Amino acid sequence: MATGGREDAVRPAALADGIDTTLLRGFRYACRPGCGLCCFATPRVEREERAPLLQLRPPPQIDERPGGSFLSARPEGGACTLLQSLRCAAWEVRPRACRRFPLAVHLGERLQADLVLTCPGVDLAPLLDGTPWASRPAPIGLDPELAAARDLPAGRLVERWTAAVRRHRRIRRELERAGRWQEAEEVRAALRGADLLPASADFPVDDPPSIDDGLELLPLVFDGGTVALAAGPQGWEVVEIAAEGGVRRRSAVAAPDRPPGRSGAADRLLAGYLRYCLERDSLLAAVEWALDPEGTHSLVEATLDDLRALGAQIVARADVLRRARGDRSGPLSVDEVAAGIRATDQDWLDRPTWGERL
Repeated sequence: MATGGREDAVRPAALADGIDTTLLRGFRYACRPGCGLCCFATPRVEREERAPLLQLRPPPQIDERPGGSFLSARPEGGACTLLQSLRCAAWEVRPRACRRFPLAVHLGERLQADLVLTCPGVDLAPLLDGTPWASRPAPIGLDPELAAARDLPAGRLVERWTAAVRRHRRIRRELERAGRWQEAEEVRAALRGADLLPASADFPVDDPPSIDDGLELLPLVFDGGTVALAAGPQGWEVVEIAAEGGVRRRSAVAAPDRPPGRSGAADRLLAGYLRYCLERDSLLAAVEWALDPEGTHSLVEATLDDLRALGAQIVARADVLRRARGDRSGPLSVDEVAAGIRATDQDWLDRPTWGERL
């Protein structure tokens, strides 16, 4: 995958050697029948994928937007137009972005794969295991998705990496001038033993978007159907979105203004998830991208704040989801915190970074 010239001279070995799959180790995946949550999206369509899709009858609509071509979704927050009775009508020719889900690949200093834990087909039990990720067994059930992730057009990959590394160099120069630059591994080393769990100061949390902002912007979770969280006039709203678009049902719940109680197992799961996020290149790249060069926070402090804010969002969403189901008492259980993780993970992964999402 040679590019030639100066960029090739500084290209990280990992870009040539392949995708770092360490954060997949220990996980099991099995697509959940009757879900369809991943189809509430507008996947990127690469140039070579257009012709097979347009041969379908009827052909899907492909939208041209900044950053590329994307399959369109139904209006009012609905699913991809190719989703029929919760099955993909283009399974054999679906875009690469669909074929590799629930893998997420971030292109930064390296290519790193991790898992979209919003997907209900991914087992969250490995988050409770303190074994180092590199020492865990190979993932189960992800071979086709890994093959799709590795099937990346080399020329396009280098173009995207070149743009990403230029953005990163600019951020690094600004932080070095302020004496605040730290390497990613320094940040991780400083925080691996830290208490990452949210505290009272992290509440109340930021509201999700409102329905008026657009259903496609809302965080989603599978809860017997595709459910979204939205800000409303009387608190947060828990709404079920139909595949054809629009809202089927909705209920209003006040978001917690202080940390909800959690069981010991729930805290262990939450801490394990936050440690997992610390190892994601996309999280550190998002923190660096958002950091004010004129501010005073170090990268360690900013990353810790980000992780605690993430944890607070998870428990707030877990609390809202359980109260929307009519349960209003007791500490949050491990299953309820798991629902909060699933309601938050894709939302957090979608944040802008200086890198590229493939």
